[in-house]
Amino acid sequence: MNQIMKRNGKRNKVRNRKFDYAAMITMAVLLLMPMNAFAAAQVQGKINNLYSIVTTIITAAGAIVLAWGVFEFASAYQSRDTAQQTDSLKKVVAGILMCLAPTIINLLK
Repeated sequence: MNQIMKRNGKRNKVRNRKFDYAAMITMAVLLLMPMNAFAAAQVQGKINNLYSIVTTIITAAGAIVLAWGVFEFASAYQSRDTAQQTDSLKKVVAGILMCLAPTIINLLK
């Protein structure tokens, strides 16, 4: 009886090994096989939409910062406060850069 169980155990081990090898080969073939992505145009379209939304938000924020900087520079120029003038000029430059950010990014591409 023990001999029969030992033989069946050995057979099951051999069957399990064959099954494991077949499963590993199948997985390797499936993972290494090149696949086409047919939805690439849809994904690219959504990424372009997101890019246009973000650039619009940055440009709008840049316009606000630019207007704020110009207003502060005018009030600092009137009161002749040089420290406030330099801070407002920094805001003006930052606003200009934010307004031109999409153009700068397209130039760097």
